[in-house]
Amino acid sequence: MGQIKCQVEECIFNARKICQADAIEVRSKGDNIVKSSDGTACETFRPKGLS
Repeated sequence: MGQIKCQVEECIFNARKICQADAIEVRSKGDNIVKSSDGTACETFRPKGLS
């Protein structure tokens, strides 16, 4: 997998704004047709500091 940029500083997979997860899952927000990145969400996100 190529480098995936990440701006979510609170995610455990974010290392210097590059996602370090082995795989990622991105889905649409809600049931609407997605027309831009604003309509998407990263399901791989895991918050830092939580077990």
